[in-house]
Amino acid sequence: MNNIRITRVKILDVLLFIAITLFSFACLFTLFYNENVNLVKKLSNNFYDDNALSFKTSKTELDFSSLYEALPNDTVLFGRFFRQGEDIRGVIYKGDYVPPKLISGRFFSESDFISNSHVAVIGRDVPINKTINEKKYVEYNHMDYEVIGIIGYNIPTRIDRTILLNLNADNITSSVEYIVSSSTIQNGLNFIGNEKMFGQVSVYDKENVNILHIIDRGNNQLITSIIFIFVLFVNSLSVMIFWNEKKNTEMKIKWSNGYTKKKILIDVWKDFFPILLLSLISALGSSWFFGKNMHDVELSLQPAMLGATILLLLFSFLVIGISYIKMTQR
Repeated sequence: MNNIRITRVKILDVLLFIAITLFSFACLFTLFYNENVNLVKKLSNNFYDDNALSFKTSKTELDFSSLYEALPNDTVLFGRFFRQGEDIRGVIYKGDYVPPKLISGRFFSESDFISNSHVAVIGRDVPINKTINEKKYVEYNHMDYEVIGIIGYNIPTRIDRTILLNLNADNITSSVEYIVSSSTIQNGLNFIGNEKMFGQVSVYDKENVNILHIIDRGNNQLITSIIFIFVLFVNSLSVMIFWNEKKNTEMKIKWSNGYTKKKILIDVWKDFFPILLLSLISALGSSWFFGKNMHDVELSLQPAMLGATILLLLFSFLVIGISYIKMTQR
């Protein structure tokens, strides 16, 4: 009988380890994901940041050379082009600009804008229209643009179907809607307030795209995540209660032999702590591997240690609380 009892306890230890590891992984990976909220916001907003201003101009023709000279440093200007089924934008920037992640090739450079070249950077799901001498091209407005780079992430986003063209003298008149993003909103307002260049300008509200649209599956993502984490927590709590039940006889014997409640609770925690510690280490390692290799999530040490500490304290208080309740029920 004793051998059978020992085997059951070991199996329960393994189940407890698995349950806590899964819940801790879900919590820690969510924490890491939220640490990357700025990137997530840019992805869900078609790579427009918080300082972006959407505006329309009354001018049907813009002077590209004057526009590029007037563009403030560390500023990007998008021109919105319209064609059914595709997101096509003209892009021009000065100074520092963090582009979308490149799968291959390169992003635009200042020389592309200055030389008025016809080049494009496309999402990974955009079909290639033409290949000449091993160079790939996409067509817009009866002009061929050489594909110099392909962008995309390891999760499906709207940018997978985006075509970015360098904004130049040939295509700048194809758009009357623009988005400017500078280091500050005021810099953007000063730029578009140049009546000689833009004429009458009307600023309109940005497209109301929230963070949940990063993956093209609607808002069900948040609800599913909350339910999933809640189910994992309930599962962990249930296994912990069952594990504690198996310690009940041992606690009774110690109580009969004059052990104090404090001593009994410390002994239970000592038995529980190695399982908890191993679970947290496994969850941290899994979160790092999953984030690094599948979702391009940057993991930082400080939030990782903070999250692991909170989980350690949470489960420690739970196991001590459950044990205390059982003792006071005697």
